[in-house]
Amino acid sequence: MRARLKPILLGLILLFAGLPGHAFGSDSASPGESTPGESLSGYYSREGNGGSPAQAAGNNIYIRFFPERWLAMLFLPYPYAEEVASKTINQVFDAARAQTTSSAYLRGTFATLEQKATLQIERYGYLEDRIIFECGSLAPCTIRFGDGYLELIKPGVITEHIIRYRHIAVE
Repeated sequence: MRARLKPILLGLILLFAGLPGHAFGSDSASPGESTPGESLSGYYSREGNGGSPAQAAGNNIYIRFFPERWLAMLFLPYPYAEEVASKTINQVFDAARAQTTSSAYLRGTFATLEQKATLQIERYGYLEDRIIFECGSLAPCTIRFGDGYLELIKPGVITEHIIRYRHIAVE
């Protein structure tokens, strides 16, 4: 009797463990949920790039979305980042995305920069009205979209950190 119950219990455990993963990994957002939309035609630049946040962190940060639920975060060293044109930033994103088919941390000049930059590429999913992805924090980061901007919400020990990024259209 016990031998027959073990496969059934194992099946139930796998079923319950798989259902949340399927909901998280669905390919499209439900109506009314946040989507990258316009961002596929450009990238997002952190507010404070070139200012005190960039000086404190030592880099300017940019985010770009790609088809098939991929996003990339580019960390350009500051103050060098101030010399880099928008078109070049977009080329770095394209070059890095072409180098990998999975989640990765990449470091290099990507054949366009004079100094090495770091780029993180991750898959994203949807959770309620937000985009969710792994960002190297205590817990996953989330993104909510506004009109021409996004807000990156990083979990903290006491409170969330909300960092605004404005959309940059690149021709």
